[in-house]
Amino acid sequence: MNRATFTRRVALTSVCALAAEATVGFAALKLSATTDKDSALFALSDAFWRVHNEIWSADYLAEHEYGSPEQKRLEAKLEQLCQQEGLLVKQLAQVPARTQPGLKAKAAILQSLLPDIMRNCYLSDDSGEFRLVMSLLDDLTGGAQI
Repeated sequence: MNRATFTRRVALTSVCALAAEATVGFAALKLSATTDKDSALFALSDAFWRVHNEIWSADYLAEHEYGSPEQKRLEAKLEQLCQQEGLLVKQLAQVPARTQPGLKAKAAILQSLLPDIMRNCYLSDDSGEFRLVMSLLDDLTGGAQI
């Protein structure tokens, strides 16, 4: 590749990057008016995804010998993270979604949790996941009781 081709590619890449940043910035400004209504929900959602992703990354770390200090430490960390995730799900269930992005945030969390929960059958009417399902349904129906 000659220097002129390289320079054109760098320039084109820079222009594309600037255009993408401008587009994202405009979209963020446009969404900010609607998402302010769900700011508490999005803060909890972000916290949920951080914990959820940490659980899944820690769950698949290198295997440790059963009963070893490393294995016990990993199990204790996973237990703490799972409790934190459960608390966040219960908190999310208490916050109504007021916008379409808020509804999607709740639904995405449920999509990530429900398959394993249903496979393992540990869903009760007191679980955070059940409460979040009911909360999402309340959000969709406006809280109408049938």
